[in-house]
Amino acid sequence: DGKEYDVYVSYARNAEEEEFVLVTLRGVLENEFGYKLCIFDRDSLPGGIVTDETLSFIKKSRRLLVVISPCYVHQGTQALLELKAGLENMASQGNIRLVLVKYKSIKNREKVKELKLAQSVLSVIKWKGEKSKYPGGRFWKQLHVALPVKKTSSSKNRFQMVPLNLEFGTECGKNAPAKSHKQ
Repeated sequence: DGKEYDVYVSYARNAEEEEFVLVTLRGVLENEFGYKLCIFDRDSLPGGIVTDETLSFIKKSRRLLVVISPCYVHQGTQALLELKAGLENMASQGNIRLVLVKYKSIKNREKVKELKLAQSVLSVIKWKGEKSKYPGGRFWKQLHVALPVKKTSSSKNRFQMVPLNLEFGTECGKNAPAKSHKQ
């Protein structure tokens, strides 16, 4: 299909969600399931125009995985650009599908119209903290079904892993650690 990435991950740019995306989601989706993820802050080169690069990455991806949280709607700029671009592409061309992961709940009055629209027509996969950490658990199975088909014969025996040892606790207002770009 000419796509370079299986999944583009859209999330709020803060330390907690960056850790969730880079350690948890990336760890299981790339290492266990064999998906090729596009994570903007990891995969983009410095010096480009953020808007153009974001739209280009989304067009090169089969799925747009949106990590929903209160910070997602408050961050505004890039996260909402990614959501709007994904919705527009899905509606007009059908070249990408959106996958919604509720990392943390958002009050309905805080939701932007694009997120309300997406949640009204798409199913939402819920992250339930400790319960969701096992790569063979319900969260990962639901997510795997929502993503492009991949042969995972080598990963079948690896589902007996110990739970991921992750600690989250920063707030939306805290800055994420310095970003490193792949050269």
